[in-house]
Amino acid sequence: MNLARDSREADRESWGVSERLNREARVAARVSDAPKSTLILVGILFAVILSGIDATVVSTVMPVALPELGGSHLYAWTFAAYMLATAVSMPIWGPGSDRWGRKRTFLAGLAVFVAGSVACALAPTMPWFIAARALQGVGAGAVASLPFIVLGVVFPPEKRGRALGIVSSAWAVSSVAGPLLGTLIVTHVSWRWAFLINLPVGLVAAWLVGRHLHESVGERAGAFDVPGAILAGVGGSALIWAFTRLGEGEAGLFEAALILVGLAALVAFVWQETRAASPILPLSFFRHRGYACAMGASFLAMFSGFGLSAYVPIEASALYHDALAVGLVVGVFIVGWSCSALVTSRLIHRVGERRLGVIGLGVHLAGLIAILALFGRGLPLACAATLVAGSGMGIVTPGLTVVVQNSVEVRRMGSATTSLQFTRQVGGALGVTSFVLAARLGGFSTGIYVLLAVSSFALVLASLLPATSLDAHRAHAPVAE
Repeated sequence: MNLARDSREADRESWGVSERLNREARVAARVSDAPKSTLILVGILFAVILSGIDATVVSTVMPVALPELGGSHLYAWTFAAYMLATAVSMPIWGPGSDRWGRKRTFLAGLAVFVAGSVACALAPTMPWFIAARALQGVGAGAVASLPFIVLGVVFPPEKRGRALGIVSSAWAVSSVAGPLLGTLIVTHVSWRWAFLINLPVGLVAAWLVGRHLHESVGERAGAFDVPGAILAGVGGSALIWAFTRLGEGEAGLFEAALILVGLAALVAFVWQETRAASPILPLSFFRHRGYACAMGASFLAMFSGFGLSAYVPIEASALYHDALAVGLVVGVFIVGWSCSALVTSRLIHRVGERRLGVIGLGVHLAGLIAILALFGRGLPLACAATLVAGSGMGIVTPGLTVVVQNSVEVRRMGSATTSLQFTRQVGGALGVTSFVLAARLGGFSTGIYVLLAVSSFALVLASLLPATSLDAHRAHAPVAE
């Protein structure tokens, strides 16, 4: 009797998940047809390239812009204002897209980003420039998260992996291209063109998405969870700010206060989400094993990947004393990441997210061990080790995004995807500063040991993922109602 009852319940659960996936596929089919989906993807790529370039181009532009703007003592705020505004605004844009419409919200966020870019180009003084960077950061909160939401709605579950892999590769390549583009701009024209160039690119992205994407909405019941969005933004940005200062060698009462504020805000955020009528992050998501494990693995993977990418150039410069060597080491890391992401995205549902997660993190760990053993033994070996570490990141990241999106219904796509992007951003920022701090205290090898420990925990979480998020017999019914 019990076996028969369990079998019937399993059949009902399997049918429910299959029906949910079929329903989502029908929704995606209504959102766009195949030709339009390709044009939407191209528009999204333009927006992602904008975001990737702008996150790194400033480092090469600011030394040239400082004499014009003045206020060199405020230099750090040109980065901090952008980063903090992005962290604060991201929890609003994503869940808001479910409520206000994905196309409308994406276009609004892109408009804010472009307006901030133009304001940066027109800045006569450093305070103006910092305010413009903050406005640009508000838009970046949308440009960094909404493309993944739009693609999650446009493409049905079995086709999301390929689209997400293409976008991940474009972001990685454009991030590396940022300093190169900045160097070309400041060498041949005014530094202001590093920001003005965002206007025509942004207009092309807006036209493609606005022209071909049909509007869609998700969860709209109840009032928007403003307290939850504020608490998440404050908590994340306070921790990022604190660890950034720690990585710069600043350690005192102010940094301790920032950490306490960040942790308190995140605890309050969790409490808020248990009582909000329409939470921006339903805690019931975490009852789904795939979602919970993918979120944890993503945080730890970004911690390791971005921590490594930020400090490897410093170590390469110290060892080889050659700008070309630094460029090669960074370049092969990004090439490994982007190429493996592009290839892996086509194999996600054929191989399964759990297997790819384990393989990817295993490869990344092997790369870290190789860096530890080979980095100081010549540039070719250093590049080979870094290539392996980057390739592991590219293998693991697209599948984790697919797991998160397939774990919830389309109507909650904004909340789920933004929670992942926000987690990755915080994890990456903490990884960078933690590696820098560990390296300051114990050297480059100490930082690598920290990343080895973090990546090992990520590997454990990846091993707990469902074999595939499309396998109805292994998945759980949606709980984010």
